[in-house]
Amino acid sequence: MKRFATSMLLSLGLSPVFASAQDLVSSNQVSLQQDSTNLAGRAIAAANVSAAVETTAVRADWSKSEDLINGSISKAKLTRMKEVTNALVNLIRDSCLEDGSYNTTWHGEYNSDKNSPGAQLKFGITCHFAEQNADLSITANDLQPLLDELTVNGKHYLTIRVASGFHKNALYYADAAGAEVAGAAAGTDAAGTATAAGQTKMWLVTANNGHLPFTPVSRKEYLVEAKAELSAMVKSIEAGWRMKAPVRPAAVQEAERKAVIDQLKSMYSGADLDIRVRVYLNSYKTDEQFLNENIDRETAGFRATIGLMDNLMTHLGAAELAKPAIVSCDAADFHGFEDGQTDYMLIRMDDAYFNNTLSEETPQLFLVTLHYEKANASTAELDRQLTERLDGRMLREMLDK
Repeated sequence: MKRFATSMLLSLGLSPVFASAQDLVSSNQVSLQQDSTNLAGRAIAAANVSAAVETTAVRADWSKSEDLINGSISKAKLTRMKEVTNALVNLIRDSCLEDGSYNTTWHGEYNSDKNSPGAQLKFGITCHFAEQNADLSITANDLQPLLDELTVNGKHYLTIRVASGFHKNALYYADAAGAEVAGAAAGTDAAGTATAAGQTKMWLVTANNGHLPFTPVSRKEYLVEAKAELSAMVKSIEAGWRMKAPVRPAAVQEAERKAVIDQLKSMYSGADLDIRVRVYLNSYKTDEQFLNENIDRETAGFRATIGLMDNLMTHLGAAELAKPAIVSCDAADFHGFEDGQTDYMLIRMDDAYFNNTLSEETPQLFLVTLHYEKANASTAELDRQLTERLDGRMLREMLDK
């Protein structure tokens, strides 16, 4: 950890004080023979050279591939972002993984476009562990991997994955298919429990200001908007049928009915006539009946869902209606809130979270993503080390500086 603290200070442009060098200087102040003094002087010089050589660059035991730079970024901003990405690599290598355990290649990614919520530049690192068929990424100022969207009543809402829990000072997300993986987040040993399919874990680290970069949309708001959407759909269906099947005056309809019966009388008689008239009258529908039956048939599902929403609005208490709306389907497919069944809840971004007085290349949140495609002992060990040793506090200290 001491080595990590030193590398972190260096990566952020600060000068660490080496206790060993201080002790050596102090010893030189004691009366010593000339040869011992010269030897101590050479040791001090060597320590100074070592400190000068170790900068924000990552040590050579991790291979560096070419960075990805998307768009035009000024040299000053790029330099600042690279200081952060180098510090991130040093953090993972020095504090989360055992020395020399993995053959790792990494690169930085820097984006000038702002294709996700927030006014900050998005950048970070991707580390590839070839032998473990795993990738680890840490991105700054980018929530996009956690987000989706859902349109309700013509309004575009963002949705975000529901966190599996709060683990080591970070919101923790795990694949729904991996219950064992979620257990690892609670501190248990994940060795041998990962499934053969690809697995993904994510940690969202936010600033230590008591806020999140988003606020949940309440159940009440969702029900109001979703009901309005379905009510509009019912009205649209009604209007469509009224255009396709206009209602004629009652006198016109009655004259048409009488004309059909008169025609039957001219063609049939006796019991045969009675049967045919009875069949015709049983199947006869006025224009109003025909229209309403078709409207009812096409809107039955929507009206049933509206009834469910009305029931929830009536019987759920204020506290329940204020809870986040966890829902992933269109309003027409709503069968109730999906707590424990789906991964997404409706949100809106909280613009107050991001400090606009800071430069746009300043990290204000981190999203850590670990993805591995297959399970073996080496992959499970990588997963275990990262899960047990990655502490959100280490990343939080790099935010808002």
